[in-house]
Amino acid sequence: MTTLYLSEQGATLAKRDERLVVRKNGRSLSELPLLQLRQIVIFGNAVLTTPLVPVLLRRGIPVCYLSQSGRYRGRLQPAWDKNAALRRVQYLRAANPTFCLAVSRAIVTGKSLNMRAFVRRQRCGRGAAQQASAMLTRLARQAGAAKSLDELRGYEGAATAAYYHAWGRFIKPEVARKLPFPGRTRHPPRDPVNALLSLGYTLLYQEVLTALSLVGLDPYCGFLHQLKQGHAALASDLAEEWRATLVDSVVLTALNRREITPGDFRQSRAGIRLTHEGLQSFLRRYEARLTTRTRHPRLNLSADGGGGQVSYRRCLELQARELADLLLGRTESYRPFLIH
Repeated sequence: MTTLYLSEQGATLAKRDERLVVRKNGRSLSELPLLQLRQIVIFGNAVLTTPLVPVLLRRGIPVCYLSQSGRYRGRLQPAWDKNAALRRVQYLRAANPTFCLAVSRAIVTGKSLNMRAFVRRQRCGRGAAQQASAMLTRLARQAGAAKSLDELRGYEGAATAAYYHAWGRFIKPEVARKLPFPGRTRHPPRDPVNALLSLGYTLLYQEVLTALSLVGLDPYCGFLHQLKQGHAALASDLAEEWRATLVDSVVLTALNRREITPGDFRQSRAGIRLTHEGLQSFLRRYEARLTTRTRHPRLNLSADGGGGQVSYRRCLELQARELADLLLGRTESYRPFLIH
């Protein structure tokens, strides 16, 4: 299963037999079998034909609308899974502070350990990596013993700050001179590297939201992030452990291999955004990462016919099922996905 990224301005997406066709000015630009499609992400001004919309809803294929610069606009969401009993338990557990703390501890610990694994793999900035690794080890241990959500969020904030303090050192010096990373900035990002990170996190958030909806969980009812109008808190919760693995690694690779260069960015009134060519390069790298296969502890060596390996995209769904099993009492704790 794959995501269709539609970034050609003025394009139209239509159905022809069992295929989706991207058209512009009367000519076909690309085609994709409907059977392979997991979700659609539209950047800027592209449209779906009216007959296509009910087909997507019937097949459970969501459509995410972003601005040209990657800011989230909205989402066409198919009907939820019919498992209302699961969501009922989810709401009850979300009102239990002890349960929320236990799940949130696991999420923050997993996030901290995955950030540590990421920094340990870097060749540039070894001194910064060693210092960040030591701090992340300590903060992961403290997060696992936190006695309140406020305390836990403090450890998470400290771990994230230590991680990003080192992150810019992993960019090759000759690349960093042209695309410096002064530190993490958001809403809006103030430089090209932060623009890439923000775009990646937006795409990851949508992937997790799709996985949660597929399993039957309410993406808006979370355990770590506070409830906020229009914010899918549970999607943000489960995205935390994946940021370094699925986004930061993609951004760093694209920069260090010069797949993304200063010429791929434009400054507009809406902020910094990628050119069409730059966006295509980033999306290719990001999609390649999501389809990379790895082992997941929920699957035995022969369950999927692939030697126990599944794509990272499938792993997102398996983590949603891990949480569902906990809610239904099938397991005793939430196990984050850890990179070694």
